[in-house]
Amino acid sequence: MELTAEQIAFVQQDLQKKGITMTDLADNLVDHICCIIENGQESNFQEAYANSLTSFGVDGIQNLQIETIYLLTIKNQIIMKKTMFILGYIALFLSTMGILFKIQHWPGSSIMLILGIALLNFGFLPMFFYDRYKRAVESH
Repeated sequence: MELTAEQIAFVQQDLQKKGITMTDLADNLVDHICCIIENGQESNFQEAYANSLTSFGVDGIQNLQIETIYLLTIKNQIIMKKTMFILGYIALFLSTMGILFKIQHWPGSSIMLILGIALLNFGFLPMFFYDRYKRAVESH
């Protein structure tokens, strides 16, 4: 079966009705569905379209955009968490070493303390509280 422009437009409109708002995802889905229909054995478009939607599983089309957004944002969350823990570690290390150097009256203690406290206050803590805020918003 070869699809007409009206049938392709129908698929695009139906995906919009099903809640697909991401244009790249919608274009890829239209292409994928059209390939399934054209390579299928059905001669009726409506039947072929209904069968192609079942290949995504129950509620597959509706959940596809949610899963896509999740996969796109999970990488940024992982990077932020790694950065947050590294900054926390460095801030703690500099602060404790600065205190040790200050107790021993060794040079460089003031710089270590200032850098450690600055990293803690302007690096780690804002990222930590932002992460906690996002978790609280997502859980509600």
